[in-house]
Amino acid sequence: MRLALFLTVAVLAVAYAVWVYVRMELAVPVRGRLAALRAASLLLLVILLFDPRLPNGGGVPTDRWVLLDRSLSMGEEWPAAAARAADLADEGWTVVGFGDGLISGGETAMPAAPDAFRTLLADALERSAEVGVGSVTVISDGRFEDPVRIEAALGALPLTVSFELMEGSRVHAGVDELLVPDDERGGSARTATFEVYGSGADSVDVEIREEGALVAAGRYSLPAPGFRQPIEIEVPPANGTGRLRYTATARVEADVFPSDDTAVDYAMAGHPEGALILISLRPDWEPRYLLPVLEQVTGLPARGYLRVGTDRFAAMGRAADRGAPLDSAAVRAAAQDAALLVIHGVDGREDAWATALVSGARGRTLFFPVRAGGAYLAGVQTAPARGGEWYASQSLPPSSLAGDLGRIRVQGLPPLTGVLPLAGDTDGDVPLTVQLSGTGSGQAALVLRTVPAGRQAVTLASGFWRWGAREGDGRDAYRTLWSGVAGWLLSGDGAASSPEVQPTKWVFARGEEVVFRVPGPEEGRVRLKIDSSVETVMDTTLESGTPSGLGVFEPGLYSYSVVEGGAGVSGAGRFDVEARTDEMVPATFRAVSAEGTPVAGGVIGSRGLPVRTMMWPYLLIIALLCIEWIARRRAGLR
Repeated sequence: MRLALFLTVAVLAVAYAVWVYVRMELAVPVRGRLAALRAASLLLLVILLFDPRLPNGGGVPTDRWVLLDRSLSMGEEWPAAAARAADLADEGWTVVGFGDGLISGGETAMPAAPDAFRTLLADALERSAEVGVGSVTVISDGRFEDPVRIEAALGALPLTVSFELMEGSRVHAGVDELLVPDDERGGSARTATFEVYGSGADSVDVEIREEGALVAAGRYSLPAPGFRQPIEIEVPPANGTGRLRYTATARVEADVFPSDDTAVDYAMAGHPEGALILISLRPDWEPRYLLPVLEQVTGLPARGYLRVGTDRFAAMGRAADRGAPLDSAAVRAAAQDAALLVIHGVDGREDAWATALVSGARGRTLFFPVRAGGAYLAGVQTAPARGGEWYASQSLPPSSLAGDLGRIRVQGLPPLTGVLPLAGDTDGDVPLTVQLSGTGSGQAALVLRTVPAGRQAVTLASGFWRWGAREGDGRDAYRTLWSGVAGWLLSGDGAASSPEVQPTKWVFARGEEVVFRVPGPEEGRVRLKIDSSVETVMDTTLESGTPSGLGVFEPGLYSYSVVEGGAGVSGAGRFDVEARTDEMVPATFRAVSAEGTPVAGGVIGSRGLPVRTMMWPYLLIIALLCIEWIARRRAGLR
């Protein structure tokens, strides 16, 4: 059926090429040759669409492959598996390693020990069929991560597949996804969560340690192989301050995979000093969009608190990270030590605590008042709020942010609302103005003030979050605006904390590139030194302004230090590269028998290399089209 369809389409393609030059084109002397060139091009396209297999001409050394699993879970089975692959190689089979990719070239190209972080077989089977292999023997421990794709491939590919499962002892337990909430108030017990998995054992002992000291332990039942069991355990108040390292270690007798026995997490004890703190007295959508932007552009550790009661504040972030609500004393302490403070939702009718927070704010503070009374507390005299739709003005007044805001495309930005018109002159800069319905006189939307305590910024409009909610120009404008405001606030106080150079995460996965975030101007440079427990593994210079990838590190605990401009160490910390990999979790795959799988039929030319993988058809089509075009021009056709 497929062959008949191929012949029918090929005949129609040739007939179409002849008809075009006989009926549609001028009767030039060489039209027969031109029709032949067009027919040949179309015929090659039809062949590529049907993708038959042609003899590979030595492209594959043999049509029998041994797919040798080189994933880390093959640890104790690797010697026996490598020996079995060598025996098959002596019989004429080609040994190809698979895991997170393919390594070909015979058994001599195999690593001395398994080194792949994944166990993906379906891609290897598809590649085997693509290059014309007929028989495949898979040597593995059976811990495949893609069983559904394997089933589909076995039913569709023209391969005879047999499996030799190298299974030794299977006692194994691992732990993953450790999450320890921050202890921002200090002295509070928290609930840590983690997951356990394994096989060959009924239970596992897990120990939770804080900076190496045992703080909690328990024995838990293991789920069925291939599944994970979430566990919750209470850990006591932190025995220190700052960013603390926690580990969860699984212990089971005769564990064959020790690399996934420990999971790591970092938790903050006490509020972070020199951080970006956002306090919303009347929460709306603005904090949700503002806090991530300010955190990214400043590089400061960020915390957000939403007032949910008279003396209760909910921390922003993931539900698993938030923990219990904080009281006003903890939030006030965080605000006092902030490098950049944002107070949102000020309306002038707050209680004594909120009023004292606003009126006592020092420099490096960004206010979001919603009423004239709130603006007065922030130091700006305004008239009552005016409703309507207020659009950003095209003309920018001279100000410290003119260079930044000049890059914003204001046309099409969503309107702002609740504008507080200035009552008389102001002692600060007005970098952004808005117009009611886009016409008329401009009103200040933002005021930058320099006070004895430092620099402060006061917004006189609401709804900036609508800019950040839109992809494209709106989100770019939102980021540009608050990046410029944050930079102006931080640059005005010599005592302000420098943006922190730090890794993008505290725990990197095995095989994942380590990336550091370097805030600051694009022309800046910092020197970064990274040490392991035994040696210095990297000493390099990073450019400011963009994240910097440092490559893949071996599993372990690393410490780093940052030097800026030869002024000594300006930052230091730690990060981990975990040892576990996801391929430790899947259960053994037993969907096929050792005798193999029947060959799938119905493919034109079930042996050899597919035409679409060869280069010559594409080059020949291009050549034929070029020759036809030149010949048409010479014959006087367009």
